This record gives sequence, structure tokens and C-alpha cells, in this order.
Amino acid sequence: MFRLYTTLFFLTLVGPLSGLDYHFDEDALFERLESPDIAGYSVSSGTFHFDGVSLLELLPLMEDVYDFELHTDDGRFTSDDDDIAEYWAESYLTQTGNSLDLLYRGKLFRNLREIHFSGTPMESRALEIWLAWEGTEELKRELARFGRLHQLDIRGVEVSSPDSKLVSVVRARGEVPDIVMIQSSAVDKLVRNRALQSLGYLKLPKLNQTGLDAFSMDSRLMAVPFYFDTQIFLYNDQLLSAPGQDSWFLSDLEQMVESIREDGKHPMAWNAYSSNWLIPFQMAFGKDHLLETDGSIRVDDAPTTRALDYIVELQDRELLVPMERDAMDALFISGRVGLIMTGSYSIPYFESLGIPFAVLPFPVEESTGRALSPLLDYKGFAITRQAKSPILARRVIQYLVGIGVQQRFCPELAKLPSRNDVLEISGTEFSNLDILRDAAASGTVIPPQQIYSIYKNNMWKLLRFALSHRMSVEQTLEEGQKLMDNSMMN
Repeated sequence: MFRLYTTLFFLTLVGPLSGLDYHFDEDALFERLESPDIAGYSVSSGTFHFDGVSLLELLPLMEDVYDFELHTDDGRFTSDDDDIAEYWAESYLTQTGNSLDLLYRGKLFRNLREIHFSGTPMESRALEIWLAWEGTEELKRELARFGRLHQLDIRGVEVSSPDSKLVSVVRARGEVPDIVMIQSSAVDKLVRNRALQSLGYLKLPKLNQTGLDAFSMDSRLMAVPFYFDTQIFLYNDQLLSAPGQDSWFLSDLEQMVESIREDGKHPMAWNAYSSNWLIPFQMAFGKDHLLETDGSIRVDDAPTTRALDYIVELQDRELLVPMERDAMDALFISGRVGLIMTGSYSIPYFESLGIPFAVLPFPVEESTGRALSPLLDYKGFAITRQAKSPILARRVIQYLVGIGVQQRFCPELAKLPSRNDVLEISGTEFSNLDILRDAAASGTVIPPQQIYSIYKNNMWKLLRFALSHRMSVEQTLEEGQKLMDNSMMN
């Protein structure tokens, strides 16, 4: 049932410095809550837990708000901070029976009667954002929803390699988008090409520190983390039996998969030609940090040698077949491989196929007591240096990293949210959450520095020589270190 309201919402022009004056009474707020594009979601902040909607979605979209006044049964609250509008994405209105409460900057105002504010409404009405990776259609739906709420023309464009395309467009002095979706390994390249603006001024929710680090260069935040994927073990639970204990070792993994080696099936498969799948073993065999203190990457150290030795040994014992993703997925789907190492992004795809599989936590290397450290691949949103609508871009990013979008988007696509609070909200449906959470806690973040891309490209060429025995492990890593040293010198 919809209620009928006598709505008090009006605005007046009050002067060149004050902008427009807005008044929303209780009925106007109730009416706004019943908009078909308003979707409530769970909010958890300190001791407060309720269903609500952010002021960024409910109230007119503003460039600046100069003052902000709340009327409740207990009196009047006034704020004249300079950055009021920056807090609206994290301020939530909730309905309790026939009354309204507002959580604003950590304080709950009960029995809200009116909201008054003055400021400058959003002048820009159009924006272009480049999207990539899994979930582009879901993101387009979220952007369309935000556009309908505020009468905006938001154009979401799917781009296969957004960082490379942006560099090309910038160099050609062409038309760039306002927002671009990037992964952390692209930050250095985009900064060097003067393609991005720093976002350190943004007021953001409590985001994972690993995500902030992944998109920071020289202590400047260049993109806002949105979600991340983690590497995982998936196994066919009709072919293999999982270990009975929570803490298990690489030797247990070998015993687990060895049983199907004689059945014409491959025990394990993953893309061992890529350094991305070497890094978890490097960390397990004793490497403390992927990047050295001087910004370099060492590949001729003892942990890397032991890690690559181990992978080559798995292959020689016919426990591992190195193969790229498409071939690996095809064999896993057909039931011809027992266990694969892949990304958490694969979970929804395999679930949609209805094939038998389960997720395993990463095992521990007994000699070091360290578990494999999964690579954490962050995706985020950056504002381009030549953005036509930078303030609107800021509001769109605040919406996308808001708790509502993160609750809807991340569980559906098995993405781990960049926010600290989403996984703590009871009722959030997230398959294999405990394993994914543990993987994230012990993971290694893909760094933003360009040296990582150089490392990845160099090792892609060399790992094939080690796995084909055309070079020994020591020769492979020695040659790899020469390439890395030359890259640092250049």
C-alpha cells in the first residue's frame, strides 16, 4: 500500500554565495523512499544495524552543500562544515514504523521531521565511464539506476583493455572518459602518461588497506578500490576427497590428488607458465615481500628457487599439467582434471553450469609453516585528468563504493568487496565466505608499480624453459634476474 502525502519540498534562490535553499519535510522524505528506483539495504555502523538508503541517493545531487540542518523531536542540529556533501554517501535514512531516523557522521538522529540545506546543485548531467572484466552488465544496471534517480545521462562503455586504450587516447589527445575502471598493475603506467588525477581529497568509507595500497603511488591515491579477486583451489568433489583437517600441508595435497593419476585423469592443472601462479609458492617457501625496499623484484633468491623447483617436480611426477585458463576450464568441466588453481571469479561460472566442485583453502608448506599466499587482484575506479565532469564523477564513484552497490554486486559475482563492513553484515549471502576471507587475509596484493608488469612479462617467457627442461631452474631464475636488473637500470 502506498501512503498519500501532502509534500513539503521547495527550494529558493537565496544569493550568489549560498546557492539554492532546499527544504524536505517528513512526508517528502517518505515519498522519496517509495520511489521505484530506491532500494533499501542493510547498514552496519558501530552499534547501529538497520535497513536504510543513503542521502546521496535520496536528496538532490549536489556539488557543494554550505549548511545542513536537521529538525527532530529533540530539537535542531546544524552543521556548516565545508565538505557536507562528501558525507552524504555514508549517511543513511531509515524508516521505523511511521517515523524516520538518520545516521549522519556516526550519530543517529531519531524521529527526523525536516531536512534543510543550501548549496550548489550538480551542474553536469552527463558522464562516460569505461568498464571491464566480469560484471559489466550488472554495473551498467547500477549506473542506470543512479542516473534515473538524478536525471543523469551516464554512458557505460565496455572496453577490453581500458588502461591501454586510455594511454593511446591521451597520447593522441582524443576524447577521454570521465571515469575508467582499472586494475592495480596499471596505475604506474597511467600516472606516467599523466592520464589520472589524484583522489586523495575524496571522503571514503572504511576500505581495505590492501586496496588503498594497491592504487597508491608516492602516497597519492590514484583510484578507489571497488572489489578484488583472490586465487583459490577448486576440486571435483566426485573425483577427490577433501582433507579432514582445517590445517593441511602441500604433502597432503599431493596425496589427495595422486589417487586419480592412474585413471587417465590429470590430478592438477593451472597456468604454471604465468608468474601469477608462481607467487603463492614463492611466499609459502619463505619470501617476505614481492617488492624489495628499493622497488625491485628478486627472482634468484632461495624462496623463488625452492618454489619453482617444487612446481617442476609436481609436473615431473605427473601430478600437475601446466595449461592456460581456457584449456584448464574445459578439462575441469568435463571431469578430466581433479583440482585446479584459479580465481574466485570462476565460482559463479562453474555454479551456473551445475558441475560438481568445492573450494579448498590453500595448504601450508611444512618447512616454513607458511600457507600459499594467493594473489589479490584489485579493480577500482579512477577519474581521468581531462574529465569533463570531475565532480559528477566523484559522486558516481561514491555511489559505486557505497554499501548498497557493494552488497548487491559482490556476492552475485563472487567478488570480495573493498569495504570492510560488507562482509560483517548478517544476512549477506556469500558462498564460501570463510575460505575467501582467509585467502584475502593472507594474500599478496598485485602492486601498482610498473616493475610488476615487467616481472610478469619476463617470467612468462622464461618459465616455459624451466617447465620444458630446456633450462634448469637455477639458469631460468639467473636469466630472469638479469632481465629484471636491466629493466631497473633503464
